[in-house]
Amino acid sequence: MEGVEAEVDRCCGGAGVPFVVDAQVHGWDGRPHNQAGPAGEQFVADLHHRHRMVDPSPRPLSADVFGLVTPDALGAHVLSAVDRAVLVPATFDDLFVLGFAAPTWHAELAEEHPGRLVLVGELDPADRARARGIGAQVARGGFRALTVLPARRPETAVSLRTPWLRRTLIRAEQGGARVVHLGVAPTARPPLSAPDWAHAGVVQGGDAAPRPRWPSWAEPVRAGSALPVRARTAGPLPAGSVDVAEVRELAAALPRVRFVLGAASAPTAALLRLARLPNVYVLLTDLLIALRRNPVPAAEALGELLAAYGPDRLMFGSGYPLVRPARLIRDLMTFRYPDALRGRFPELDDDVREALLGGTAARLYDLAAPQAPCTEMHRARSPVLAGRAPRR
Repeated sequence: MEGVEAEVDRCCGGAGVPFVVDAQVHGWDGRPHNQAGPAGEQFVADLHHRHRMVDPSPRPLSADVFGLVTPDALGAHVLSAVDRAVLVPATFDDLFVLGFAAPTWHAELAEEHPGRLVLVGELDPADRARARGIGAQVARGGFRALTVLPARRPETAVSLRTPWLRRTLIRAEQGGARVVHLGVAPTARPPLSAPDWAHAGVVQGGDAAPRPRWPSWAEPVRAGSALPVRARTAGPLPAGSVDVAEVRELAAALPRVRFVLGAASAPTAALLRLARLPNVYVLLTDLLIALRRNPVPAAEALGELLAAYGPDRLMFGSGYPLVRPARLIRDLMTFRYPDALRGRFPELDDDVREALLGGTAARLYDLAAPQAPCTEMHRARSPVLAGRAPRR
């Protein structure tokens, strides 16, 4: 432990870690009363199973704590370790009565932690009606980004080449949402195209406990309505897949918009080809999680992404509550390439770590970082990142 603490402190002359932005946090409500049937319940069970497999903290979150992100939990688990957090929505309204990680709930969380959370809007490409007036929606909600899941379900999949989608993103950019997340969402099972290292802790369909308690014939009633909820498909599908060819065309057509892709949203080789577009960024959430379980292939992917994109287009994320960020930050601060890759990639220096942990995200989302990277807040966070409770 002493060696770890010394390495973490070394970054800022003994003051702790630099300015940190967690670029993927979800504030969700997956409690039973919000689940719109067996598929919603199984989705939460699968997510909790993966949390127990990949969260590096000694004690996993209980099912009750995991099922609802409260302001207190967000403060204790995330904001005690990072300076800012980006709340990425994923409504999944076919699985949850009032939405899973809905923007409205994120807005309430932000009110409880003023100045600490970045709000992101959501655009469903299959619902043109909700996309009307997107510029006004962005301005009214204070959104600095939009998240788009273009292929969550086959029957509602929309091509990124669609002209109206491009026009909508232009209006959103004019309203203030200059960043677009493509395929960034909580996933119990990565898409089939994801790299092998991304499948760490993944549960096969329906294998997680507890099993759904809904009988097969039951159709729960939506709150406040007499109409039954009819799921469009039997269960949730991976939400993180993207078509790299479509992303390339979209990013080239909208050079003022900055696009953020998950490291597991496509094969690493395909993401490397996108690096030629200066407005494409990569969120490292799944890759950082995999560094503990599949260290060699995950570290190789990190080295290749750093070589292609540079640290100024890669960002730290935890996917909380899937993983709590403190130990991921410590892992990145003390990261060394495995012996099998030693000498193939240059080791991370302080400047690279600072960019990955918060510098890139601060610039991308126009966040005010402190003039000096080490502030009193960072000194207070240092014991948290070292695995000790901060003094009261």
